[in-house]
Amino acid sequence: MHLCFSITAHGFGHGAISCAVINKIKQNYPESKITVLSLLPMTYLSSRIKGEYKLIPLGNDFGMLMHSPIEVDRKASALKYLALYNNWDQAVEQEKQILQAIKPDCLISNISPISLAAAISLKIPTASVAPFNWAQIYQAYCLDPLEPEKNLAKSIFDKMASIYQRVNFIYKPLPSVPFNPADEIQIASICDVPAQSSLRLLHKLPSSVKKIGLIALGGLPMQLDLKNWPRIEGWHWLVDQQEDQLRGDMSQLSQLEMPFLELLANSDLILTKPGYGTYCEIAVLAAHQKVRVITLERPDWPETPFLNAFLRSRVPLAEVSISQLKRAILRGIIEQLEGLDYPQIGLCEDGAQQLTEHLMKQL
Repeated sequence: MHLCFSITAHGFGHGAISCAVINKIKQNYPESKITVLSLLPMTYLSSRIKGEYKLIPLGNDFGMLMHSPIEVDRKASALKYLALYNNWDQAVEQEKQILQAIKPDCLISNISPISLAAAISLKIPTASVAPFNWAQIYQAYCLDPLEPEKNLAKSIFDKMASIYQRVNFIYKPLPSVPFNPADEIQIASICDVPAQSSLRLLHKLPSSVKKIGLIALGGLPMQLDLKNWPRIEGWHWLVDQQEDQLRGDMSQLSQLEMPFLELLANSDLILTKPGYGTYCEIAVLAAHQKVRVITLERPDWPETPFLNAFLRSRVPLAEVSISQLKRAILRGIIEQLEGLDYPQIGLCEDGAQQLTEHLMKQL
């Protein structure tokens, strides 16, 4: 069985989902051949995918253009989608030629409408796996009825929506944003399972460290004002920020030379933002009743209410603005979180296993 995964390069969350599915397929069906179409870095993919795969660095799917991990560039995104719409046939033809050359038995998209359109035109079975699709996100940010371009924007939305509606198997992992619920296959959340905590990280940090805080804002850079971070006795912060901001109670992630999932599993507190991959990895850690979460406000992102409800039911969580990430305010939030009891909820099921069993049976 030859499976082709088309993975958007919009952040690492989509990559985390797809790589977890690839690993489950390779585990259950070791003879499967995997090809990946993506502009995600090969270093990232190889750090996640276990076993052999072929990468074709191609992707017409860009998701949304961002000012930061929590702020969408609406205007630039709208113009980018207009350019894609005007170049739609050429983009589909480019990916059709790739698929004709590699001849996969199924195209699994997360969540490119171009890849799906190419596969559908070639009568290749299609599946999508993502908590939302780009038509939904485009609708939220670019389909404004007050704008004079509304008719064209509606055409762009309809173009994408029509492709997603023709997919053979639409897998929506928990927590997801419903689109056409009657056609969607609801499955459990999908992520790689972080290893249990170990002493390896503590050995790399000062002996005085008692608690570890991890800043995990995804694949897009975001500058934080660490000079106004509170100093809390026994706490040490793992950060991905400019060196001139670092203090003695901070370590640069890249210098630790440890997998992100291992850092996640060893942390007591995680500062993040609403995003599928990290949220689900944190939810798995809830079994140890150790980690607590501070998440940045992201009220306009369509996933946010679903994601926050999902994670809040599993771990102590505080939602804050960037302006609250300083001195006494942040210290108070951390102290409040440490005083919260853990929610009583069952363990996460394995959505990657559910998807693999269903899809391979259908194929």
